[in-house]
Parts: sequence; structure tokens; C-alpha cells
Amino acid sequence: MHVTSPSAARSPKGFLLLEAILAVSILSVIAVSLTVAIDRLGAVAMESQREMSMMRNLETLLTWHLRDPNIEPRTPPPSAPDAYGVVYHSIVEEIELTNVDDAVLPEMLRIQIRAVWEEPSGVQEQIVETYRYARLYRTTQ
Repeated sequence: MHVTSPSAARSPKGFLLLEAILAVSILSVIAVSLTVAIDRLGAVAMESQREMSMMRNLETLLTWHLRDPNIEPRTPPPSAPDAYGVVYHSIVEEIELTNVDDAVLPEMLRIQIRAVWEEPSGVQEQIVETYRYARLYRTTQ
């Protein structure tokens, strides 16, 4: 007959408990890492959507001003913030431009559209601008 001591009988059970605690700890570290990675991925996707929406809105506003037949110097009030918190500012102002012969080009306008938004690092902005002859789309009367 083989006799086992009480301490020898308990050691495999204690070892199994230690193994289980170690396995749960490793799985917890992996789960936290995956959660952080998914959170960062979501933030990058949201930033990309905001950027794409902002560029589309800047292009639309610039095109609208470029095609306005009655364009004149003005600074309308800023837009209301869009779904991403971006506010758009438009400026149409007279500008003096010259050609290669140093002749002044009459009735030239500078159109500037500025997108402004807030980030944790501070206020950010994106600017697009172009020039236009004021009478480009006007019909002669």
C-alpha cells in the first residue's frame, strides 16, 4: 500500500490554481490591448470622416462663390458648426493683381474659405482660396 502525504496531495491543486490565475491575467492584458487598439482605430476613422466632409464642404463653398454671377466683396457671418464641429468662414475681397506686363487687372476678387475646428491640441484650420474676375458670369445688359 502506497501512502501519500497530505502536502503532496495538495500541491497539484495549488499549481492548477496558479496556472488558472496566470492564464486569466494574460487574457486580461490581451483584452485591454485589443480594446485600446479598437478605440484608436475608431478615433482615426472619425478623423478621416471629418477630413473628407470638410474638404467636400470647402470645395462646395468655393465653387458656389466662383459661379455666383453677382459676386461682390463681402464677409458673411460664419456658418453654424457642422456635425463634426467645423465652422466655415468666407471672405470675398478686392485684390490688385498684375499680369506679366505689370498691367493692373481690373475687378479681381480673392475668395477665401476657411474651415475652423477644435481639437485637444488646440484650434485647427484649413484654408482654400482662389482669384476671380468679378464680371466673369455676368450677362451684358
